[in-house]
Amino acid sequence: WGVAMTSFQPLWHPASDEDLARGKRAIEQALEIGAAAERERGYIDAVKAFFTDPDPALESRADDHEARVKAWKSAQRELHKAHPDDVDAAAFYALAEVCYAMTQFSPAREHDYERERLAGALLEKLLEDHPEHPGLFHYLIHAYDSTELAHKAETIAREYDQLAPDSVHALHMPSHIFVRLGYWEETAEWNERSAGAARRIMHVDRQASAHNVHALDYMMYGYLQLDDEESAGKTLDRVRNVEEIWPAHFAGYNAAAAQARYYLEQHKWEEAASMPLRLPEAFPWDDFPKALAIFHYARGLGAARIGDVYRADAEYEAIMEAVEALREAGERYWAYMAEALGQAVKAWTLYERGETEDAVALLRKAAELEDSMDKHPTTPGEVYPVWEVLGDLLVQLGRTDEAVEAYEASLRRTPNRRNAVRGIERAKGSE
Repeated sequence: WGVAMTSFQPLWHPASDEDLARGKRAIEQALEIGAAAERERGYIDAVKAFFTDPDPALESRADDHEARVKAWKSAQRELHKAHPDDVDAAAFYALAEVCYAMTQFSPAREHDYERERLAGALLEKLLEDHPEHPGLFHYLIHAYDSTELAHKAETIAREYDQLAPDSVHALHMPSHIFVRLGYWEETAEWNERSAGAARRIMHVDRQASAHNVHALDYMMYGYLQLDDEESAGKTLDRVRNVEEIWPAHFAGYNAAAAQARYYLEQHKWEEAASMPLRLPEAFPWDDFPKALAIFHYARGLGAARIGDVYRADAEYEAIMEAVEALREAGERYWAYMAEALGQAVKAWTLYERGETEDAVALLRKAAELEDSMDKHPTTPGEVYPVWEVLGDLLVQLGRTDEAVEAYEASLRRTPNRRNAVRGIERAKGSE
């Protein structure tokens, strides 16, 4: 059962063929060994639901993943109903609801946070009787990881390290709430602690190297919002010089995003346009198109902003190649998000070519696409949000009221973002 439960990460991404096979083998062994207690059989049956192939088979990996998570959620709910006093059964059911909500991210679906609220309410009730259960802390933060709900988890976030003072992930998780509330000092501080804890155990736990760069990306985000260029620069060096990154799905994104943020957030357009690709060299970049899309977005937007439209065109094409690769891999969420970045680059090249109204229309479309899906837990926030790209262009065009609206849209998604706040000041100051 334990091997099967660690063979899928439903909050992050669809399970690979290798992990699906591993989980199925583990379930077969669990069933062969058997369990004397009905409760234990229920736990095995619950995870078995995820590894049971949908019938009929679904060609899309994203649809297959959604069906598996839905089946797992239903099985965990039944286990919880059968054993209402079992805190772990309840916790796993709450997690399953949050994971299923993640599969619903799509431009065609309105996200109302109903499942996250349900999970959060259950976890809060459990905490009354189990105030030191680390899973409840962890899953509650994931349940409330949204701008709408983050305020409900602030106390839990600030207490998590008291349960696990040297746990890499426990030190990182509170920043999921801090970034939603715009608390940049806490975001930087807690991830400094998380990265330090990761470095201390990397020699015995290679996976900690992935959590190291995960924390570094959040640190970079926090330092840039604090306008602390010196600390951001040191973080950039740390990202580029890591000697090992465990090839987790989130790690490549964070390594690329931390570098892109450094230039884009500070409007260093020329440096962004020539930003080195595929650093650090210790990572298999070809296997992670969503990470490559981030490199090309920074280079493309940088090139477009300095008027080098032909170089920007090439970066746009590279982004769209990543979009196709993501679609083929069934990573629907990241395909949409990368598509929004590609549209933003293309839109600014249209502006540079004199097609101003087409540029504004395409940027608005890209911003709405990016905004139609909530922030993924992989990232502290989008790499230079498209709403802000639109705001920048509208300021240049003297359309200040529209610019303010675009920046305010960015702030609704991520409160207290430095660029959006300054963009509003700049727009109003130019009136």
